[in-house]
Amino acid sequence: MTDTATRPPQIGRIVHFALRARQANMFLVLLFSLFIGLVFGGFLIILTTPALMTSWGHFFSHPGGTISSSFNTIWFAYEQLFQGALVNFHSLRLLIDNPSKINLANVLAPLSGTLTYATPLIVAGLGLAIGFRSSLFNIGGQGQVIVGGVLALLVSISFNLPPFFQVTLEIIAAVIGGALVAGLAGVLKAYTGAHEVIVTMMSNYTMVLILGYLLITSVFARPGVHDGASKAIEVSGQLPYFLSHLNSALLLNFGFPIAFVTVLAVQWFFNRSKTGFQLLMVGQNPDAARVAGIFSRRSIIICMALSGALLGLAGMLKITGVDHLATPNFGGSYGFDAITVALLGRNKPWGVFFGAIFFGVMYTGGAAMQAFTPTNIQFSLSQVIQAVVVFCVATPALVIEAFRLRDGASLISTNGSGGWV
Repeated sequence: MTDTATRPPQIGRIVHFALRARQANMFLVLLFSLFIGLVFGGFLIILTTPALMTSWGHFFSHPGGTISSSFNTIWFAYEQLFQGALVNFHSLRLLIDNPSKINLANVLAPLSGTLTYATPLIVAGLGLAIGFRSSLFNIGGQGQVIVGGVLALLVSISFNLPPFFQVTLEIIAAVIGGALVAGLAGVLKAYTGAHEVIVTMMSNYTMVLILGYLLITSVFARPGVHDGASKAIEVSGQLPYFLSHLNSALLLNFGFPIAFVTVLAVQWFFNRSKTGFQLLMVGQNPDAARVAGIFSRRSIIICMALSGALLGLAGMLKITGVDHLATPNFGGSYGFDAITVALLGRNKPWGVFFGAIFFGVMYTGGAAMQAFTPTNIQFSLSQVIQAVVVFCVATPALVIEAFRLRDGASLISTNGSGGWV
């Protein structure tokens, strides 16, 4: 009798848990997006590996061997991607058996490379997320990263202060430079109606050309050397490394805690500050914000300046923590990758943080996959997986329908309120 009485509530709880498990949320969408990306990548591995294609051509003569060899190749490739970006289990086993600095450095090397790559991307993604959540599209990330890096370099070669003050001055210069460049686009939009996408996009070309000119001037160019590279950041102006006492190749530096603190600051800014709340209101409903007495012009300028300030900081973190000098290609694709990171993180601070780390995993792990996979699987495969994941996250309706999730309407919206944290 007792068993019969208790069974319905148990069944009810199981059903309730099953329904909750199918409830669409951003974490679940991201998980399924990653699954789709890995499956798609697996098919590409088969299609681009001649030995596997030959085996599939004779599938009916040895189906078990064909499936087994394909699975093993895909598994080994993804194993190398994971171990090359996060933790190498072979190195971990050696460390457990024989604790030493060398073995510890080998264990930390993959994660160090991932976080080093992700650090400027975290800050740059946060800068763009601030604009996106306010319905302002700052496409000038590349130019603002360049400005931040160049001004940090200028401070480094102009002053010789103690490390703390030198780095602090570099941060201030980079932040102000990025804020001025992006803030100018905000002023033009606020007072002339100029579209921020056009203005910031054209500023990218302007900053690239200015960088090319500066690198041949006597201020930045190395005396007697004409290879396009600038003078190096002074040692006192470089961000110190965490793990250099273990191995000089471990490049994880104090830029990562700066990026982590920036995530906390942006989270507080949107959730606790009056200005952050006003920017969100302007982004979500400009008419309501105007009725509430929020001046849209001032909000536009503040938002663009804050966005540029963080992108300038990202340029400073890259040149003082990774590159230590400027070249005509300084900044690479960080300014544009940050757009994708912000999209992947749904414009939320912690979403951007983990989105940047995902990019770091794909970049570092992709290089390891190409280097250590016998079939020489190309690095570009990791970029394809990354692109598929971002596409699925950007179109959650497809994932929700494909996996029959429930109540996904709140995720289909593309406004700044959606997110996974």
